Amino acid sequence: MNVLGFIKAHKDEDFNTFKFNEVDNLILSLIPYIDFTDIVNGFKGKKITLSEATQKLAKRKDIIEGFFVTNTFKMLKAMMNTKRYGDILLYNYMKVVNSEMQFSAITMLLNDKSIYIAYAGTDTSIIGWEEDFKMTYLYPGVSQKYAGVYFNKALGIIPHKVRIGGHSKGGNLAICAAINAKWIHQRKIRAIYNNDGPGFLREQVRSKEYKRIQNKIKMYVPVHSIIGMILYHEKDYIVVKAKNLGILQHDAFNWQCNNDGFIRAKLNKRSKVLEDKLTKKLEELPINKRIKVVNDLFMIFKNNNIKDTKDIKIREIFKLIKDFKELDKETQNILIELIITIFLK
Repeated sequence: MNVLGFIKAHKDEDFNTFKFNEVDNLILSLIPYIDFTDIVNGFKGKKITLSEATQKLAKRKDIIEGFFVTNTFKMLKAMMNTKRYGDILLYNYMKVVNSEMQFSAITMLLNDKSIYIAYAGTDTSIIGWEEDFKMTYLYPGVSQKYAGVYFNKALGIIPHKVRIGGHSKGGNLAICAAINAKWIHQRKIRAIYNNDGPGFLREQVRSKEYKRIQNKIKMYVPVHSIIGMILYHEKDYIVVKAKNLGILQHDAFNWQCNNDGFIRAKLNKRSKVLEDKLTKKLEELPINKRIKVVNDLFMIFKNNNIKDTKDIKIREIFKLIKDFKELDKETQNILIELIITIFLK
């Protein structure tokens, strides 16, 4: 079964009866894909239950369609009348989308008095994907900086134990938040969940700041992981059985679980090759060349007035391939495969 089956299986058990587990993490990590503007208050605003927020969302058809959003809203509807999730309090909602970043986060107070802070992954906006590609040469990016600011502000002096997590880029941002948390807040962190999110530059994972929180990171990837294999990350990640193939397994609704947690599996050989070769090739590529590749890629989209990945056509990919001629053949092939896999899913 997937997360919807898990919700149904535990609908009558609160977090005191059946303790928070890894599947709950994935479920909550998907919630900030929903646009809660004017539904969930920002900082210092009144909290609202998940059930109430879902009822209000149902009247806003314009914000419950799109990448991950449609299934996430179905998930919320399955959660709203359950003893486990219906009374979760949502607050501290923040969303910023501009020419530099695509960022969203939300704080949740569970009925066992613990907190889960979730960061949204990349949506279909070109600016969101541009941020992801910039991670190959830049740290910290704008969203990565915001993640830490949000976390410190969201916690304040609250004494609760906290979990942080996210799906896709959100998993990376959760780690960034922990790295940049004030010492008093780092002590409250029970776990940091990275659900198939990209990694970091080598120097970052070797830093003392990263190592300080490393033992709290829990990373999960599907069998055919692509996004989670980019850059340096935890080596003891857990592979989850998933339906479909390739980039479609990045969709968390394809991940498989039972009543107790995720169903374990082994990483696909192609994903393992991508993990080893892409990271190595990116590292061998000089910073100035990495910057040029990313800038050239997204300039193509901007010149064609493409603001959303849904608008990308095969002709843009072919034009992109021609622009990669200055790179060696193996690097070309790896980048082309990655781009086609992501954008023409």
